[in-house]
Amino acid sequence: MGQSDAILYSDLYYKHISPQGSVALLGFQNNQYFPGDCYDLQLDNWDINSDWQLNKKYDTIICLRCPYFAKDPESFIQRCYDNLNENGRLYIDWGLGDHWRFDNFKVGWIKDGEQEYAYKDDNFLWSTVWEDSFLKNSQFKIFQESIRKFDYNNIEEAVFFEVPKVLDMKFIRERFEVGYDILTLWPDDKPQLYILLCGMKK
Repeated sequence: MGQSDAILYSDLYYKHISPQGSVALLGFQNNQYFPGDCYDLQLDNWDINSDWQLNKKYDTIICLRCPYFAKDPESFIQRCYDNLNENGRLYIDWGLGDHWRFDNFKVGWIKDGEQEYAYKDDNFLWSTVWEDSFLKNSQFKIFQESIRKFDYNNIEEAVFFEVPKVLDMKFIRERFEVGYDILTLWPDDKPQLYILLCGMKK
């Protein structure tokens, strides 16, 4: 995942993320990118797939390059909501596309018996987010076109077939005023898609 970091932070994250007040950084081991309290599996103080509760409520929660590890993304969103103060801000992202660990390209995370993973062999990717409006986004269209060379002709069908848990954006909109931005990387090779959600707690 490291090859994408510099581009994502300059062209996507830093354009939209504006931490306010107290900040919780979920899936971060240090303050290289943002100030705040770090929570991470490697720090032994947070696991996205546990019944987690933060040490206090925060004004901002940032969780990047991590939500797709959530086996139950609805629970993840609800816990973010519960751990935010009134009018708290939430910045999270999900992705699609190959992570270059296997020869066969995937739009989602499971295909032909292979499941995408990161950081360690048994740390699998499980989820993504979906809204039909993505199909109208220019960056999403670039991704959609760039996967045709891998014989993907229906991206929505591929997402729902290859991703074990697809979160309906409606679930998030019920809890947050939310907008999003999308960025496609490596369209001429094995493309990756990143969907950044920026929300304010209702």
